[in-house]
Amino acid sequence: MLRSFLLTALMSWTVILSACTMGDEDTVIEDRQGNTLWIAPSHQDPEEQYVLREVTLTSSTIVDGKPNHLDTLNVGDVITIEYTETDSSIAESITHE
Repeated sequence: MLRSFLLTALMSWTVILSACTMGDEDTVIEDRQGNTLWIAPSHQDPEEQYVLREVTLTSSTIVDGKPNHLDTLNVGDVITIEYTETDSSIAESITHE
């Protein structure tokens, strides 16, 4: 019983910590296909492996303070993303670093 509780607490804590840092990190665009970006942390340890995160762009995504400015996003760009309140996979605004 205690083991199950500790495992559940550890998993919950991990999810909470990852959610807190999700929007605050600089990320790099690893791939782009249409209105979908695959991003990774911009500061990576060569000894670590990273999972690419999928981010959806919409017609209302603001890039560098301008609407309909999605064409300025390219593979290799370092960006900061603010996500919509309702879905943490949809970009509300993006700023180039």
